[in-house]
Amino acid sequence: MTSERGFAVILVIWALAVMTTIAAGFALAVRHETRVAQDGVTELESDAAMTAALSYAIYQLNLRDADRRWLADGHSHSIPTTNGSTTVTVRSEGAKIDINRAPRQLLEGLIAQLLPDAPVSQLVDALIDWRDRDDDVSPEGAEENEYRSAGYSYGPANDALRSVHELGQVMGFDADRMAALLPYLTVYSRSPRINALGADLLTLSAVPGISRADAERFIAERELAMAAGQKVSLDTLRESRRYLDMRVDSRVINMEIETRLQDTAPRKEQFVIQLRSDGYYEILAHETPARDTEQAL
Repeated sequence: MTSERGFAVILVIWALAVMTTIAAGFALAVRHETRVAQDGVTELESDAAMTAALSYAIYQLNLRDADRRWLADGHSHSIPTTNGSTTVTVRSEGAKIDINRAPRQLLEGLIAQLLPDAPVSQLVDALIDWRDRDDDVSPEGAEENEYRSAGYSYGPANDALRSVHELGQVMGFDADRMAALLPYLTVYSRSPRINALGADLLTLSAVPGISRADAERFIAERELAMAAGQKVSLDTLRESRRYLDMRVDSRVINMEIETRLQDTAPRKEQFVIQLRSDGYYEILAHETPARDTEQAL
C-alpha cells in the first residue's frame, strides 16, 4: 500500500512537472509570437515612414511655387512623424562625377585626391578604354589582349557603365579603391560637368584649377547666398567654370532618407530619383547603407 501511495505521489509530481513545462513553453511561445508581431509592426511603421517621406519629398521638389519648392542643393529637411522623426537630404545627382561622361581631367583630379599612391593615369586610361566603343588601347590603358594577359576571363565592355559598381570590373579598380571612390561617382547625371549647387568639398577640389581653399571659400559663399535667397555665383572659381554648371531644375535627384522611430535603431535609405514632367517619378537606384553594427560583423 505504501509503495502504491509513493508511486501515486511520483505520478502527481511528474504530471505537475509536465504541466509546468507545457505552461512555461506556452508562455515562452506567446512572448516570442508577441515579439515577432511587435517587430513586424515596427517594420511596417518604418516602411510607412520611409514611403511617406519619399512621396513628400517628391511633392516638395515638384512645387511650382519657387519660394516653397525644395532645391536639390544638399540641404536636409526634417519631417516630424507621430512616432519619431524623419530627415530627408536632397541633392542633384549631377553633384557627383559621371564616370561615363566626365573628361579625364575630372577623373584624374578625383582619383589623385582619394588615392594618392595609385597609378592615376593608368586607372583613368583603363576606365576610358572600358567605356569607349573602340578597341584602340590608350597609352596606359587596357583592351581585350591586356585583360587576357592579366588572367581575366573577360575584356572591356566598350560601352557605357550601367552602374557605378561595374567600375569594379575595370582593370586596376580593386575593392579598396572602389570603396574610396564610389560615394563621389554616378552613371545617372549624364553630364560631363559637376553641378556646383550641391557638390561637396572633395568633388569640387577634383576640378582642375580649384584648390581645396578655393572650394572651401566657394562653399561658404554658396551657403550664405542660399540662406539669403540670393543667386549663387561661380565668379570665384574663374576658368574652372567650364567643368561646372548651376542647374537648379535638376531632374535626377540623389535622396537620402533617415527615419528615427521610438525604440528602434535609425534606418537610412538612399535613392536616385528621375523626376518626370507629369509629377510622377522613377527610382533609378536604391541602396541601404550598412549600419555600424552590420559593418562591424
